[in-house]
Amino acid sequence: MKTKIGLIGRGLIGTELARRLNEKGYEIRFMAGSLGIYAGNSDRKIDELENYENHFTKVDALCLAIPTKDDGSKALEYILAALFNNKPIVTCEKGALSNYFPELKNGLNRMGYSSTVGGGTRLLRWGKERMNPDVMGIHAVLNGTLNYVFSQISQGRTLGEVVEEAKKLGYAEPDADSHLDVINTEANKDIPMKTAILFNILGLGELRAKYIGAKSITVKCLEILIKQAKKRRYIVSITRKLCDEDVIGGFTHHVGNWCISAGFKNIDENPLFSRLNVGGVNNALLFYEGKDGKNGTYDISGQGAGVGPTTSTMIKDLENLLKK
Repeated sequence: MKTKIGLIGRGLIGTELARRLNEKGYEIRFMAGSLGIYAGNSDRKIDELENYENHFTKVDALCLAIPTKDDGSKALEYILAALFNNKPIVTCEKGALSNYFPELKNGLNRMGYSSTVGGGTRLLRWGKERMNPDVMGIHAVLNGTLNYVFSQISQGRTLGEVVEEAKKLGYAEPDADSHLDVINTEANKDIPMKTAILFNILGLGELRAKYIGAKSITVKCLEILIKQAKKRRYIVSITRKLCDEDVIGGFTHHVGNWCISAGFKNIDENPLFSRLNVGGVNNALLFYEGKDGKNGTYDISGQGAGVGPTTSTMIKDLENLLKK
């Protein structure tokens, strides 16, 4: 008997996820979109969206592939409904876990969330296993889109050319008003959410992304970033103490004994940053243990942005949940 899946979201990721699940022999029982609920992955509407919970009893598991709206409260509603109905759920949506982690913490063992941070890298799982009391600091590249844009600019390409390419490849929002809007959306919305999820999943405390105040990149700052593209990358650091850094934009935030700093940092300032200069749409995560890293440094990297890596990770999470 085929495993029955309910899929919420009919955009690029939802559509590709349905295709790949069908190829693997799963049965897509329904797909929910903004205009209603549809039979399988067809265009035959069978119900209104407001009745979505009535369809949860017909499936073995759920997949949530919707964009983040506001602070993720709608995604939170879907996830809580799935957990209430005792259905495992896989999500790539970032708002719920980044802003409502305390409300979801008790249901994490029935959730797949690897694709919320790191795309195909599965760095959340790696980081959770790596975390221990000897960890003194963490550095990360969490946004593949910004990494792609500035690594390409550093090779002599123009901002406009690279951003338009990123849109076509699905790395950036296609309807952004300007190239600067693309940069600020990734820096001020996506990265705070990913930072909060990483912080929460590693067990460092409880952080809500909506309380992180990021500085917007101005036109003047963008001009500097383009000129310094060879030595600037957007890096998030979680450390025991706050260090003086050469940084453009970003944010600083404190939770308990941890200091979080982020922004377009000068990678020449810290030897560890050179290991985060991974190029392309890759993400990277680095831990250092003991005073001044005397107990070692450990890192992981891989492709972070794109429909392919995201759906691959969601399918892996789904398979792991169904084994339980």
